[in-house]
Amino acid sequence: MMMVLFLFVFRLVTVDGDSMRTTLTDGDKLIISNLFYTPETGDIIVIKPENHDDADEPIIKRVIATEGQKVFIDYDNWAVYVDGIKLDEPYIVDMMTYEKERFGEDKAMNGTNVPKYKNEFTVGKDKVFVMGDNRNNSKDSRSADYGEMGVNRILGKVIFRLMPNFGGVD
Repeated sequence: MMMVLFLFVFRLVTVDGDSMRTTLTDGDKLIISNLFYTPETGDIIVIKPENHDDADEPIIKRVIATEGQKVFIDYDNWAVYVDGIKLDEPYIVDMMTYEKERFGEDKAMNGTNVPKYKNEFTVGKDKVFVMGDNRNNSKDSRSADYGEMGVNRILGKVIFRLMPNFGGVD
C-alpha cells in the first residue's frame, strides 16, 4: 500500500540551496503531492522550469500569483502587490532585515544585475509566478530567464517536512 502511495500520490524531495531560507533550509526532506492540485497564492511548490540551467533539476518556490492575477513588484520597498493588494509576507521579514542591516537601508529586493522579467504584468493562462522566500538569493520568476512558469511543470505542493523537524510548512 505504501509503495502505491509513493508511486502515484506522494514524492519525497530534498531541498538543495538557500532560496527558501528561513522557511526551508538546505537538506530538508519534504513530502509533496500533485493529486487534484490547483495552485494558490502562498503555496510552496516544486516545479521544473522550462528555462533552467539544469533542466533535470526542479526548484522549490512559493506561488505569488496565478493565472489572470495582476502583479506589481516594488523592489525598493520589498513589497509585492497582487490585484492591487500588498501581500502579507511574514516569511521574508528575517531575510529583509538581514539584507538591510548588512548592506544598508537602501538595499533593494534582488538589487542585482540579473535581467528582470517585468515589475508589472498579468499572469498568463495556465501560468504561475513564483518567488523564493530568500529574495536576494533566489533565481525565480523575477528573472528574465524564467518569468512565469507553466502549471503543467508543477511536480507538486509541499505537504509537510519529514526531516529535520517533522511538521507542516507555511
